[in-house]
Amino acid sequence: MTLVIRPILWILTLLALGVLLSLGTWQVKRLAWKTDLIAKVEARIDLPPTPLTEVLETPDLEAQEYLPVIVSGGFPNARIAHVFGTHEGAAGYFAFAAMRLDDGSDRLVLVNRGFVPQDALDTFYPLPDAGQLQGLIRLYTPEKGLAAQFAPPNRPDDGIFFGRDPIALARYLTPGEEDNYVAVAVDSTLPTTLPQGGTTLIDFRNAHLGYAITWYGLAAGLIGVVGALSLKRR
Repeated sequence: MTLVIRPILWILTLLALGVLLSLGTWQVKRLAWKTDLIAKVEARIDLPPTPLTEVLETPDLEAQEYLPVIVSGGFPNARIAHVFGTHEGAAGYFAFAAMRLDDGSDRLVLVNRGFVPQDALDTFYPLPDAGQLQGLIRLYTPEKGLAAQFAPPNRPDDGIFFGRDPIALARYLTPGEEDNYVAVAVDSTLPTTLPQGGTTLIDFRNAHLGYAITWYGLAAGLIGVVGALSLKRR
């Protein structure tokens, strides 16, 4: 029996060791990627704002996230889509509006005007006293996974949403013009009070080093346990 068990044990050990080392190496690569991303974003948000129309001409819009931009245009209507969220520990809503670019096209951009506390919720907020809206480029995508499964259903009749789904927000803000929206959104950085602008959270969790140490530690522990068992049998 021992002659049969021992080869199987070593095969299973080598397979498990390969998986653990692969996961550790993957986390090391993720660490390098996340560290580079954080450095780029921190340097990017301090750049002078660029006209959004110029940014839209770049081939890689994903690489422009958190870039400061200037948006020239106007609000086609007074509709506000309230997306549930929190800011500095307080519950409330982020007020989203549609803005039409003044470049001669029908293009629209989704604008997060800022945070509104729950007790200040309203159907209209004074427009910013600025000729141009300034903000940061964002790439919103529909919620997935557990966040989407356990989120309450949207209440479009009341203008209340529980996820930053750009398609759902576009359908509410400008019905029938969903295809006119550009591929990015803009978080306003104007110093408005209601909604409160400049509330974009620049906080990237970087725990990949800890994950890598965990996987490599498990691999080392496995080698130690198997080695100890082998010595004991001898």
